[in-house]
Amino acid sequence: MKEASVTALLIIGYAIQVYILVGCIYVIAPGAFLLLFFKKVKKLFTTRAYSRGTNPSTAFILLIPAHNEERLLPTLLASIQLLNYPTNLYKTIVVADNCTDETAALAMKAGVICLERFTPFASNKSQALLYALEALPAFAPVSDAVVCIIDADCKLEADYLLALNSLYSIAGAAPVVQSYRSVSNAFDSDVTALDAAAEALRHWVLSGTRKILGLNGFIFGLGCSMRLSILTALMRQPNNSLAEDKEWKVYMTEQNIAIDYCPTARLSYEAVSDSKAFQKQRKRWLSGYYQALKTYGITMLVRGIGHANLTELDLAGDLLVPPRSILMLTSAVFGLLAHWFVHFSLLSSWAWFGITFTFLLYGSLGLWLIGARPRHYFMPLSGLKLTGVVIKSIFALIMGKGVDVWDATRDKVPGVQ
Repeated sequence: MKEASVTALLIIGYAIQVYILVGCIYVIAPGAFLLLFFKKVKKLFTTRAYSRGTNPSTAFILLIPAHNEERLLPTLLASIQLLNYPTNLYKTIVVADNCTDETAALAMKAGVICLERFTPFASNKSQALLYALEALPAFAPVSDAVVCIIDADCKLEADYLLALNSLYSIAGAAPVVQSYRSVSNAFDSDVTALDAAAEALRHWVLSGTRKILGLNGFIFGLGCSMRLSILTALMRQPNNSLAEDKEWKVYMTEQNIAIDYCPTARLSYEAVSDSKAFQKQRKRWLSGYYQALKTYGITMLVRGIGHANLTELDLAGDLLVPPRSILMLTSAVFGLLAHWFVHFSLLSSWAWFGITFTFLLYGSLGLWLIGARPRHYFMPLSGLKLTGVVIKSIFALIMGKGVDVWDATRDKVPGVQ
């Protein structure tokens, strides 16, 4: 009986190590590809496939779900007014969802379409989008329009729609496109610098390398765009998650819907700058991630293996792999355990520590991509603190204390009721 228990523990221990090792490879391998083919990937981000004299032909709907965003919404609306695109080819719609501030008033003052929504129950982003979609025929009766989903804390570059038009106007173009997004306040604090570095890695490593390899792209919710028919089909699906982009990606993968990536269609957003708001944001994000993992992770892995489908396997990896901070911390712990219990480790202690060091280099790559200052490369305490926030949020999920409502990440502006 004792030997059976030891054997069972060994099997579980090796299974966990294999899971973490595969996750590490899934994250690190595209980073290695980026370094090997950096010039080719960089060309994607620096070469415009359009000019300001390009003939615009795509009709766009800029859809902005907003919940108590009175501080940041005016900046977004001001950037929309400066777009280098014919005003008759795009409409801006703000969904003021259960707002208790001046969000709706500011939208109407800016002269855009504002849909106010009030419900007696907790709301989420998907419900706000569905509300807008149902009202859309009265305001934007364009059946083949492209809907751009933009958060209220963003700012668009002047050529944003021109860049998207250069893809959508091509015959046979993908009906879904993810644009490039960056952190506008990258150097306000250690929190924003690390967030900006992670965002840069998401685009250069996750999206840029996949575009070079000809793989289907990923969508991140914020900054994604799609044909109205695709969004309509998505809204018909049951969706109660806070990670709607994960559920959308699953649907698109199952339906073989192509997703392209446009690194020259750029927007920026204001990241939270303190650890308290970061914890609130990550708790919400991890809640959605956990829901998507439980619902679709194993199913997509089985489908991918059964169909020998690289796109499905790629999505399964995205759903099943833990956050990078957890992978780095776990590899370090495994390194210590391997030193003490040599015969019970899948890899040597030095191999696990090497993986840990590789993650540190991976993070440094992200800092380099955003032009970080030298001091930002020495943020181990901040990084450990934020990793602690992630771990705390994961434990909250395990204890059934996740987030299931859409709430403003930032606190209200001081002095505003």
